[in-house]
Amino acid sequence: MTPRQSGPEACHNCRRRRLKCDRSLPQCLKCIKRGQECLGYQRLFRWDQGVASRGKMAGMTFDEMAKDRARHKNSNPQALCPTSLSDEQFARENIEVSPLRFLADPLIQDVNHASRKYLFYFASDVCRDLVLYDIPENNPFRELIPLTHKHPVLLQIIIANSALHMSNACQKSSASDTAAFPLGPRTSLLGSPCSSSSVIRQTTSYNDALAAKQQALRLLASALTSIASVDTDVILAVVLLFIECELIDSGRDNWRYHTNGAKTIIERVCGPNVSTQTAMSPLRSCLISNCLVFDILGSTLASSTGLVSSDTFSAGAISLLHDAEGNHCSSFPVILLQLIRDGAQLSQSNHPSSPLYPSTVSKQQQALLLLYTAQSFNPLTWATNIQARSPATDLLHRTHVASAHRAAVCIYLSRVLLSLHPTIQLSYDVESLVEDIITHLSFICPSDPLFTATTWPAFIAGAETHDHARQELVATRFQELWEVEPWGLIRGALGVLE
Repeated sequence: MTPRQSGPEACHNCRRRRLKCDRSLPQCLKCIKRGQECLGYQRLFRWDQGVASRGKMAGMTFDEMAKDRARHKNSNPQALCPTSLSDEQFARENIEVSPLRFLADPLIQDVNHASRKYLFYFASDVCRDLVLYDIPENNPFRELIPLTHKHPVLLQIIIANSALHMSNACQKSSASDTAAFPLGPRTSLLGSPCSSSSVIRQTTSYNDALAAKQQALRLLASALTSIASVDTDVILAVVLLFIECELIDSGRDNWRYHTNGAKTIIERVCGPNVSTQTAMSPLRSCLISNCLVFDILGSTLASSTGLVSSDTFSAGAISLLHDAEGNHCSSFPVILLQLIRDGAQLSQSNHPSSPLYPSTVSKQQQALLLLYTAQSFNPLTWATNIQARSPATDLLHRTHVASAHRAAVCIYLSRVLLSLHPTIQLSYDVESLVEDIITHLSFICPSDPLFTATTWPAFIAGAETHDHARQELVATRFQELWEVEPWGLIRGALGVLE
């Protein structure tokens, strides 16, 4: 037997990720297994027309940025880009270029330049926002990219998400130079005008997003008419990405309607009980658990008619949520999610038309029991148990995030209790719970992967407090959240708090 040939050193992908490479020729088998294009072992040629995925050049090529800098230099001597940096230094610090071999990938060789740009941006930026730790083999959303070759509906909704994210990133870049929070495409929170080039890039990306979204809606409607012949994971992914798309765009109520569609598909795929699916792929498990989390959190914002059904939480669904707990972007303890869900149903059952309408005493007792259960939750125990499922050792910070979530859930359940029994006297001061949230969140800085998992408790604290200093702290945190993760949900939350 001819011995297997191997490369002289690790391939470029494995070297970048500090992984042990099997050095197979002509391609590394580890890369193939992960669904990535192996960059090989030879010297890389870099494309000088690469599209930046972050920084001041988000959505631009180097040439476009050079022209933009030249215009600013002629018209404004106080340009934000320092003239002491050479073009080479500027490119190295502000742009990530993609290898030429990526552009020759058979999966995207028939895709136009704009679509390639958005696919690359989805891989480099959007996927990173959908999990806590974006590390190899721990981000199922990357598995969706190869599927776009055979499923145009998935390609279009990925383009819509990427284009919206890029549009928001353009706003972030223009406003971050003055430490301002962007309110719209042309002005920042402090009234600073955005550059004309940023407005053009933002508008172009936003228009591309709308066009791709309309295409995805049309293709999804066609796919649902013959769902039996369509890959179930693709349909689930598309519906989930519609939810993400609405949250990236504005965060308004539209995203909650997609959760109903997701639940319908989950029930059709898995039957009335998710637990009957004994052999579920990691991708499907991830997609379903994400839909369930969005459904539960959406219930806290729902009207009295509600979006949460009584059978949302089967034993199998809880098991899926436990499995996803370690790397889900919210880092929300499942037991607290269950309490939110039960509290939402209890609040919705207060409506006379609800079939769940119980006696007043029964409702108060249930609310008190939920509140007592939330108060009994031990964040340290939970954080210790989750270390086995967490991609990183983060016991201390997980404890702080879980403590903030516990206090926020207690506030939410207190409001449910007061809506059922307005004259009841709480045994604690709600402002002390707000202080508890803010204290724990102060340990999670913007550079921490868990920073974006603090959005929900931060919003609850800001909505509840009447203290001006605490309101300012929450507003500052949402400004920092926008800089880390430019989703319309963040901007919308700050608008509500103001």
